Amino acid sequence: MNTNVRLKVAYKTPQSLVGEYTRSVGMGGVTLETRRSLPLGTRFTFELHAGGVPRPVEVLGEVVQVEPREAQRYLLTVRYGVSQDRTALDAMLQRIFSVQEQEGLRRFPRLPLHLRAMEAAPMSPTFLVRDISRGGVGLEVQAPALPRKVQVGAPFLLEMDLQGGPLMLHGEVVWTSSVPKKHSETVTPGFGATFGRLRPEMQQRLDALLALASLPPAPWKARVSFGMDAVARMP
Repeated sequence: MNTNVRLKVAYKTPQSLVGEYTRSVGMGGVTLETRRSLPLGTRFTFELHAGGVPRPVEVLGEVVQVEPREAQRYLLTVRYGVSQDRTALDAMLQRIFSVQEQEGLRRFPRLPLHLRAMEAAPMSPTFLVRDISRGGVGLEVQAPALPRKVQVGAPFLLEMDLQGGPLMLHGEVVWTSSVPKKHSETVTPGFGATFGRLRPEMQQRLDALLALASLPPAPWKARVSFGMDAVARMP
């Protein structure tokens, strides 16, 4: 029985690859349906390929659970591990940042990031961090409409626990949107916030996150605050 499985996945752009990388790794693992069972401990290597970057990013995994299904199929739970070789990942990030710098559309290059965030207020919707940079962050709201407190000019705070310590990014909401997605009638409310002057240690932790060098423990999660709640919690 082969205890080393290698799977190849192709993405059109480095941005889509890194977005999926952060989504999957942030969940801590993946569930796969297969036609045959695999022994516990089977090692997986996921090769993530993207156009314009010759070397694939590798994500390591290990089968930690096998569940029989109907029609002689099996549900495998694969837990992600940590690859010590960052060469391909760093090249992928450099490709993303260099292309954005050449376009010159933004002051700071953005990192695709899939990170769920919650607000402490009861009955609040789930927020999804979609991208982040040294200057700010973009989020979607998983609700039919933006919460009333999400308004341009409102104080904003994003918090998460990284391997190097807590990251607290304070600023204010600078734009909001409730426009249907392209080629769809579905409305996904969203907003963007700029960061204020960050303390040196917070800037260092943000830079480590942008390099995907210091990450939250899986499953990734964050907290958002608005208005006076954000002001009261700001460092």
